[in-house]
Amino acid sequence: MAILLFLISQSFYAHLDSSLAFIGLSREDLTFRSDYVKRDDHRFEIVDVVLEEPLESIHFVRMLSDAFHRNSLHEAFTTLMSLYTFEPGKYKYDFLTALEQSYELLSHAFPAESLEILNVLEELVVFSPEPTGSIAEEKAYESKYDSLTYYLSEHARHIDYRKLLLAAHTVLAALDEYTFEGLNLPLSKMELKGVVGDVLYCREFEFGTLVVGDSGPNIYQRDFAVIIDLGGDDTYHLFGQHGYLNVIVDESGDDSYFGGDYDIACGRLGVSVILEKGGDDQYGARNFAVGAGAFGVGVLIDETGDDRYGGDTFVQGAGCFGVGILRDLSGNDVYEGALYAQGFASTYGIGILADDGGNDRYLIRQVYLDEIRYLDHYLSMSQGFAIGFRPDLPAGIGVILEGGGNDYYVGDIFGQGAAYWYGLGAIVENGGNDNYVGYQYVQGSGTHIALGLLIDESGDDNYVAKGVSQGCGHDLSLGLLYDLQGDDTYASYDLSQGAGNANGIGLLIDEFGDDTYAVKRLHNTQGYGDFRREYGSIGVLLDIKGDDAYSSGEDAQFWERGAYGIRIDWE
Repeated sequence: MAILLFLISQSFYAHLDSSLAFIGLSREDLTFRSDYVKRDDHRFEIVDVVLEEPLESIHFVRMLSDAFHRNSLHEAFTTLMSLYTFEPGKYKYDFLTALEQSYELLSHAFPAESLEILNVLEELVVFSPEPTGSIAEEKAYESKYDSLTYYLSEHARHIDYRKLLLAAHTVLAALDEYTFEGLNLPLSKMELKGVVGDVLYCREFEFGTLVVGDSGPNIYQRDFAVIIDLGGDDTYHLFGQHGYLNVIVDESGDDSYFGGDYDIACGRLGVSVILEKGGDDQYGARNFAVGAGAFGVGVLIDETGDDRYGGDTFVQGAGCFGVGILRDLSGNDVYEGALYAQGFASTYGIGILADDGGNDRYLIRQVYLDEIRYLDHYLSMSQGFAIGFRPDLPAGIGVILEGGGNDYYVGDIFGQGAAYWYGLGAIVENGGNDNYVGYQYVQGSGTHIALGLLIDESGDDNYVAKGVSQGCGHDLSLGLLYDLQGDDTYASYDLSQGAGNANGIGLLIDEFGDDTYAVKRLHNTQGYGDFRREYGSIGVLLDIKGDDAYSSGEDAQFWERGAYGIRIDWE
């Protein structure tokens, strides 16, 4: 797979090569044993590529950022299809024909047991953390967990993902060309059950009911397959959406969307798309919602306005055995979830949250206690995060792609460019003075054969975490925090700031700016690598230019830490 679409600066490579040479290594040593990256049917090929050449992950996530920020959505979706090794169709349809063609593809994409597969996935996603009680309870947990993952591994492959993705691509391509005037519908005012307000058109198609609401304030209370609303401050009660295909196009107005589970642009055994073209909008649901794909494709596009996105679990650009996309093109927005949210992916899934700009807030509420590790910290597993179901089901690709603005990220355990078990999680920030606040396994953290990246292009940024963070690779994983420009501050406690542990690779690389690095424990931070399982872990803290400050009180210094760890300030 050709992914070398971006050039990292020559300064980056030159200084990295020189730094590694001090500890007797070269760039070729930044890799993982090939016998640990054996191909898996449910794993993306690109993950195998970047596990063997970890620095290529920088090119890959920047390519994704470019695909979403510079192209139309259907062109960006073409890029995602290529990760599944599928090519898009060559056909060009008008809007209504595209809906019919999409429905035809979807009607042949799912086997008879699809609903049972979905129920198993739901049970696994909301499955409680491993119990810390009796041995009998733990064995019962493991037995049920193993049966759920085995069932998914055996039955999920029967879904025709090519037809599913082609159906979604067909709808998105038609929406890129969509104009209401081009539909040439015969309009006449009428009343319709399930709609409070005036309706201008209603017709039954094979894919379901299509309705057109007028430019006044309407309330939609039925499960229509397609809604086109011409304006006004509208309310959508989308509880219990069903059918292979759901599409909403809202032309303007400050609109409100309310749902429960599998609602609001959730691809649930099908394709669901919302296109919001104007206004300050709000979206609120519970689980599997607000741009989510579970054995389906869910896409939410909001073009303008200061918007609010709410939800609990598996929301706001979340995908598992499918694709979930939340695409916001402008405005100062607020994203709020609790678990598996904001650019999240699990097995054979891609989750994308792409925001083009504005001063945005990404908030993960403290709801699900991390009982295994702490009594006072909570699982986030969000904000550019990917996780699989060990040992049988690998993770997917979960990313946040931010176009700019002064953004604020708050999480706790796992997130902000992190991954676990054969997946890739990332945040790519293209500008602004940003704040990242988390506790553990955050801010460029890879654990258990995975890749976690946080790339911030510019701005005066602040990074706050406890440990296994800020460029930490643990157990055959890459953790990378790469900040290109700005006067930045890094604060953490232990095992962070360029730390490799248990045969991991941890890199914190800051190219330009007057930066501050603060840690509590110097012995396993700021360029730390240990030796385990007969070969080394690699940790590098590399600051290329600027007048910098460190916990040790010295600038422009070099030190080795552990077997293959180095901190070096080149200015």
